[in-house]
Amino acid sequence: MHPSKPGADSEPSRGGGRGYARRLRLGVGLLCVALAATAVPVYLHQQDLKVSQAHAIALDGIRQRGSDWRAAKLLGYVAVIAHSDERTRSALADTLAMERRGLFPGSTVVTDISLSADGETALVSDVQQGYAVWRLRKSGRDTGRENLHASRTGTLNSESGLAGLSSNGRKAVTADRQSGDISMWDLSDPDEPSRVSVRKGNYRDTLLEITLSADGTTLFAGFEGGSIEIWDLGAGREPSQLVRMQAHAAGVRVLSATSDGKTLLTLSDDSAIFWSLADGRRPARLAELKSATLEPKAPEWSSGAISADGKRAIIGRGVWDTTDPRSPARLGNLSIAPKWGTPVAMSRDGSVATTVHDELGGTSGSDPVVLWGLKDGNRPAELASLRVPESESRLVAMSEDGRTLTVGTGSGAYSWLLPGLRTNFVEDVCRESRPLPPSSGYWESVSTVPAPDMLGERPFAICPQDGTSER
Repeated sequence: MHPSKPGADSEPSRGGGRGYARRLRLGVGLLCVALAATAVPVYLHQQDLKVSQAHAIALDGIRQRGSDWRAAKLLGYVAVIAHSDERTRSALADTLAMERRGLFPGSTVVTDISLSADGETALVSDVQQGYAVWRLRKSGRDTGRENLHASRTGTLNSESGLAGLSSNGRKAVTADRQSGDISMWDLSDPDEPSRVSVRKGNYRDTLLEITLSADGTTLFAGFEGGSIEIWDLGAGREPSQLVRMQAHAAGVRVLSATSDGKTLLTLSDDSAIFWSLADGRRPARLAELKSATLEPKAPEWSSGAISADGKRAIIGRGVWDTTDPRSPARLGNLSIAPKWGTPVAMSRDGSVATTVHDELGGTSGSDPVVLWGLKDGNRPAELASLRVPESESRLVAMSEDGRTLTVGTGSGAYSWLLPGLRTNFVEDVCRESRPLPPSSGYWESVSTVPAPDMLGERPFAICPQDGTSER
């Protein structure tokens, strides 16, 4: 007897159930693909709009520079928060750096520059103005542009050359490179500085560098032939030469002393030497570093500095731990070419340094001044790149706290009021920025782009950090 065929209301066979499930899954998959195909273009379009809006806001911020610095900063902050990329971050960093840049009015071709420890007094050697003493004061609170205002308080003489300043700004030295003549100046009364001749040059050995000890009682001079002179400038006595010695085989380009006067770093094209100054008449060689050995691709050094506390040094592109100057230890390298030769300035504790970046073939017309974070000497971090208008940067000087920076160029002297640099210039600056209430109609008056929802109705002060804002 044959089995009967299943009726219309009978359950499907097991094989038919599997086919049905496959068809169901296929249908669901096709539906998901269709939805994704629709959603992806929408998402990408929204992202494009977001990026375009951020770039437009950043451009509005650039346009506000020079006319409304608060607006320029606010727009730059919002652009970075809306979409952080190289374009928006660069625009904001440039705005913040320009906001904090000040000019030494009337300065022209600067041949040397020196700064007091507190960053309030500068000595500038200028081809046209001669040796001038300047006062630096914070300004710009009312305009939203926080920088330093430089005012000239006096002129020592109409010549120009090498310049050095004591840490308290009350004593200065000036020198002529070719003749080797050196003079000392008492700046206790800026209106009537008094001059004393220290050295009458012999016209045989070109003077390359001079520097003063922190207390202004000792003068160091380096010459093209590799010799060094140390002079006693103690108060109440005539200047006297303590020692002249042949220290290097090539010209002495750097003289950098610790604030306690115990250690001196001298640097020539061929080597760097650390000296003990326990006996000023008999400097003792503590350690010598040979450039050809340490930098095979750059057998010549031409720049460097030791921090005032003596614990950190930059030699060429290398960062060194000099806690024990008898055995300096190399920590890391600045991310610059091995053949680099650049002016160097450091904060007292060596946590912040600055160099001049020689942009070979650059089109900007000026070499940027690069700020470095050296708290981790093994991994130096580039904090910011600062520029001056269409001019080659030549010289740098920094206050002990790292907050004041002065730069000498071929078209004048400039200053920056720096934030408490820690990790990133943009973050550090905006931490110090005051909240800006987005009053009714304000956004529309400074930007062509509709205000983002993030503005809200409360005072708006943001700090770009990991793509988030702090309010």
